[in-house]
Amino acid sequence: MALPLSGGMTNWPEDNDQNDDDYRDWSHDLSALQEIGEELLEEWRAQEPRSARAYPSARWLTENGYSHLRWVLSEKHDMGTPEFFMLFTSSNKSEGYEWSIDSVATIERAKTYLDDRVRCRNWTASTKQTNRSQLNQVLSRFAEEYGDDNVLALANDPTVQPGVYDAFKQVVIDLRNESISDDSVHHYVRAAHRFLEWLHRSGRIEYDPMEELEEEFRWDLKSDPTPFTDGQVRRLWDAADTDEERMLVIGYCVWGLRTKELPAIHVDQFNLDHDNPVVEFREPDRKNGQGTVSLIFGLDALANLVEKRARQSDWNKYLYPSEKGDNPFLSAKQMRSKFTQLCERAGVTIDGDPGTPKHGRAFYYNILADAETKLMEVAEKIAEEQGGKDAESVLEHYLTEQSRQQYRQVFFRQRIRRILPEDVFSDDTSVHDTSLDDFR
Repeated sequence: MALPLSGGMTNWPEDNDQNDDDYRDWSHDLSALQEIGEELLEEWRAQEPRSARAYPSARWLTENGYSHLRWVLSEKHDMGTPEFFMLFTSSNKSEGYEWSIDSVATIERAKTYLDDRVRCRNWTASTKQTNRSQLNQVLSRFAEEYGDDNVLALANDPTVQPGVYDAFKQVVIDLRNESISDDSVHHYVRAAHRFLEWLHRSGRIEYDPMEELEEEFRWDLKSDPTPFTDGQVRRLWDAADTDEERMLVIGYCVWGLRTKELPAIHVDQFNLDHDNPVVEFREPDRKNGQGTVSLIFGLDALANLVEKRARQSDWNKYLYPSEKGDNPFLSAKQMRSKFTQLCERAGVTIDGDPGTPKHGRAFYYNILADAETKLMEVAEKIAEEQGGKDAESVLEHYLTEQSRQQYRQVFFRQRIRRILPEDVFSDDTSVHDTSLDDFR
């Protein structure tokens, strides 16, 4: 199997001041992002009261500390900023709302509660909308589980309290089984419980049906892992003694693969086109759906590992084959163990514990976010040179999505070259065009 060497690049001016914006602490949950969007929308309207736009420009977002919102929306929710602002501003204007329960008494109390939170807690329209949706979801699930949607009446009948409690408990169990993160489930549970606490506190029900229910569960509320630092990734590379270990660093920290995806790669999934080498994922139930991941770096390490595997007569062509058991490749648990051992040897820890592949993936996404910001900054400068003010228009009208992807890779490559040693990369500079002629 012949593999091309990974491409080099023209050096860009170094930016030694790393951006430590608060975006790194942002939740990726859409409801939390809507609250951020509502606040920045009010801030923008205060600054630009006469603007004909319905939402802020990309330039304004960058100048006011919201530059990474665009990247988070695109990568996590497949959504642009126009769609994002239109989503919750149009919803806020709607007069009606379709509840999934029929109990008029419960619905009226829920509406009263939400309005009360607006008056007393200064909830924004988006916060009210989010809590209403979460409350509606939990109440409808409870009604299906218990067989009665009149929560108000049930909470005034102590004789049914054990059954009502068990029904709410099962709702939480079902939500946890269906959800990808405890953070998301906890938002729903707290939204419903706050409503019931308010009813009980104000004397409208005799008991709180969800009292101490959250204590029944163990919550892991750190769904977005802490990313490795540049120095930690360099230490991992220096500590890697074999091609197999070097591919752990490349696969998780540079390609951004999930823990279980790296070992399950079959050589047939590689499309090593010289201009845009990728690995293809064809599984329909993949979390992000079927698609490709660009192999921006690491082709030399990949070629070495594949060559080593190919010398084994019984190799099944998986990148990390399993020597025993029914599974043809190593499990996520086995890969996590390999990576943890490398972290222990390199002295790389997160909150006192050895790092995991998830921390490498978080590092990858942070580098992507920085590359997106870099691209926006270049577009802003060109917009200014042309007498325009909106960098987003430059990107949308002067660059194809393929070109934008190319330049994001250029900036990604620039950053990685400052982290990994120079001898990791080949001298082939023909793969990636680093000019900005497409902007002009």
